[in-house]
Amino acid sequence: MATYSITTLVENCVYNRKLEAEHGLSLYVRTPEKRILFDTGQSDLLLRNATLLHIDLKAVDALVLSHGHSDHTGGLRAFLAENDRATVFCKRDALNRKFKKERENGLLDASSLDLSRFCFVDEVTEIYPGVVLCPDIPLCQKEDTHFDHFFTEVNGQRIPDTFTDELAVFLLTDTTYSVLSACSHRGITNVLRQGEAFFPTRHLDTLIGGFHIHTAGEEKYQVIARSLAGKHPRQLGICHCTGVDQFARFCRDFPESVFYNHVGCKTEIG
Repeated sequence: MATYSITTLVENCVYNRKLEAEHGLSLYVRTPEKRILFDTGQSDLLLRNATLLHIDLKAVDALVLSHGHSDHTGGLRAFLAENDRATVFCKRDALNRKFKKERENGLLDASSLDLSRFCFVDEVTEIYPGVVLCPDIPLCQKEDTHFDHFFTEVNGQRIPDTFTDELAVFLLTDTTYSVLSACSHRGITNVLRQGEAFFPTRHLDTLIGGFHIHTAGEEKYQVIARSLAGKHPRQLGICHCTGVDQFARFCRDFPESVFYNHVGCKTEIG
């Protein structure tokens, strides 16, 4: 059976005196054969935390960018300067300018990047054995979307952002699938629907990510809770834009599986 380990390099919270936190997310994934980075946080903090956690970012084989927001892509240039070999997987729209209200919060000066290291993903793709990227997240459950106040620039025009650049990662074993989803702007319930559709003979083992409900009320939380209740994940790693207040709700409803996925946290799958 395939096994995976996931170490959180960047997240909003930290409980180790030497490590540091920032508003952002970066996960380091070890597969049986490869080393993968999922997002880069908003600065070069991932480099410092990786050193303290004895993780060699020069050996990373691939970087996957979940979407174009700066708290997930801000460390991109620092990582590319550290690592001269990894392929960057993302959707092409992740390079578009992004805004929250009037504040620019995307990947700055994307035109200066060396795109020869990029692989743009347009369809479900298994980049390594057991590691599947899902770039298409249909909005089946529109109550679980998080688009308010966000805009993107396409062909020189600023338009409402529906996060066509967002993708999720599935990690497969013989009998299970696990999900990494950074912000879930298009809805974690919609991501999980894709998991069920793609892998009907497997069950959900682990879910780690942000659900973008940190300012949401009980009603929006319940949309996600009802979906998860029928899937019984073994591990539920809450982090980043989910919010610590919402983490308390998950603790109430999923006491046997939930944990907070803080900086330095390590999770095993398989």
